[in-house]
Amino acid sequence: MNKSRYLILLMLLAISVFIPSLAQADFKKTKVAVLDFQLQGEGFETQDMGKIVAEWIITGLVQAGRFDVVERSLLEKILKEQELPMYGIVDSKNAAKTGMIVGAKVVITGSVMKLRQFTEVSARLINVEDGSIIAAEKVKSDSTSKLEDLVSQMVDKIVLDFPLEGYIVQRDDNSVLIDIGRLGGAKVGKKFVVYKEGKVIKHPKTGEVLDIERVEIGEVEITSVKDKTSSANIVSELIPDGISYGSMVRSSAEISAERHTKPTGSSQEARLESVGDFFIGQEYYILTTLHTARNLITWVNRTDLIPMRTGEKVILTALERNYAKIKWNNYEYTFVYHAAKGPDALMLSKFLSKENTAGRMTTLPEAVKSSISQGEVKIGMSKWEVLYSRGVPVIAGDRKTYNMSLDDVLNMDKWIYSEGRMDSYYVDFADGKVIRAED
Repeated sequence: MNKSRYLILLMLLAISVFIPSLAQADFKKTKVAVLDFQLQGEGFETQDMGKIVAEWIITGLVQAGRFDVVERSLLEKILKEQELPMYGIVDSKNAAKTGMIVGAKVVITGSVMKLRQFTEVSARLINVEDGSIIAAEKVKSDSTSKLEDLVSQMVDKIVLDFPLEGYIVQRDDNSVLIDIGRLGGAKVGKKFVVYKEGKVIKHPKTGEVLDIERVEIGEVEITSVKDKTSSANIVSELIPDGISYGSMVRSSAEISAERHTKPTGSSQEARLESVGDFFIGQEYYILTTLHTARNLITWVNRTDLIPMRTGEKVILTALERNYAKIKWNNYEYTFVYHAAKGPDALMLSKFLSKENTAGRMTTLPEAVKSSISQGEVKIGMSKWEVLYSRGVPVIAGDRKTYNMSLDDVLNMDKWIYSEGRMDSYYVDFADGKVIRAED
């Protein structure tokens, strides 16, 4: 009996030591390796600029507090031993091999290009596990912008490619505590989607689990931050008391501020009837050009797709978690939100209007009408004329436009569109008129 009590005491002691160590475990940061960037073109202050750009990126990632960056000296030593260069590894397979050697999960590689008056920084994020490209980011500006400023913009883009994920560890009335703090990259004002795991998707033959459905149940916003935890207010809750201990959270820069919901029978997931001033079943008019491809509508306006022009009448037929449906010419299209990733009144207001917009172009000169019908941008066109022709740009100034109002877009004098699948189209304005439009 004494021996049994002694063993139980030892077990309790071990548990008491082990549990606090779990509670105090550090946030697990993503380990990344940054290779020197290739230089393309001429006019760089030094041929070491690719190395300097990599250093700037490393500094930015470390300051973000969410990454474990491989030390440069260690990376150089290992790559030298493997007879691999510090730059120019454009092949995803070799880049993944490099990351595997240094124990990184992600390798960042890229280039800096100077062409005429433009400087462009491009980066690719490569998954070490399978060599796939997680994301490809690009920033571009004229020569008046400092290269360091462009790199800072690039770092901001890279950070957004790594959403934070964690759990609700406590709820008290309308506030919650999540297990992500300052050391994990949480900041006051940052919003998180709250979700639960839904249906498990398995391969029909092998039984392998391919994916697990994520069902959104609400949103929270950080109000205060400690080292390892953050307090947040519940912004919205799609299911009453659905946000609770153990609910999962994922950071999101694209949260809709206005949502109205209606439960769908026995399903716990909510279906949207409206968002802001946009209601299912109502008619609207196209405000700025959208583009269609088969049964899809996209606001990322490539010129190789069929346009929906200003003034055309449509009906909003559905609002789902990550898309809307719009009926046009008796055919239903799915409107993909892309970066916004959810029903958002700010997004829809850039493309749909209750006002009959059909007469907006009747007073325009015939030459302008012709350019608009061809999706062209000409020197001297106004910003609204460009919106009628090409639609809303993907980037205005230095911001992605999914969370910008149309007025904010119109206040910017540099617009960037997608051109085909990979290239970009740049439009510059002065005094509200186009002064440059080119690839």
